[in-house]
Amino acid sequence: MDRPLARLDPADPDGAWAREHLASEIVGWLTTVAPDGTPQSSVVSFLWDGAEIVIYSRPETSKVRNIAANPRVAFNLQSDVYGDHMLSLEGMAVTDPALPPFDQDAAYMAKYRAPLAHWEMDEAATARDFSLAIRIRPTRIRAF
Repeated sequence: MDRPLARLDPADPDGAWAREHLASEIVGWLTTVAPDGTPQSSVVSFLWDGAEIVIYSRPETSKVRNIAANPRVAFNLQSDVYGDHMLSLEGMAVTDPALPPFDQDAAYMAKYRAPLAHWEMDEAATARDFSLAIRIRPTRIRAF
């Protein structure tokens, strides 16, 4: 069902599933569009703040160049094993150098401290490498 993000009612089973998974999933898929029109999907770590998705990227990546040329993006979460639940979000992405590095963001670190340890990634070094924040403001969501 298509609906504005603000209307993902926690009392609605689809809205509750989407909100729970936006808060708890470790990775999602970000799709940007290359200048030649080719969609390019990347697995990304993300933080849902209740209104926007924040991801951190290395500055010199194709997704950053694609967003600079065309800010329209799609973001998807893994569905359940049978595809009974899914979340697909469309939105506008912007880089935001004013956001603090992720290792200085308490909510981001609360979510990613264990995954970073699992991936054997040093927090400070990874924050230096993935130094560019990208905010995604949803314009449309499909959840069921």
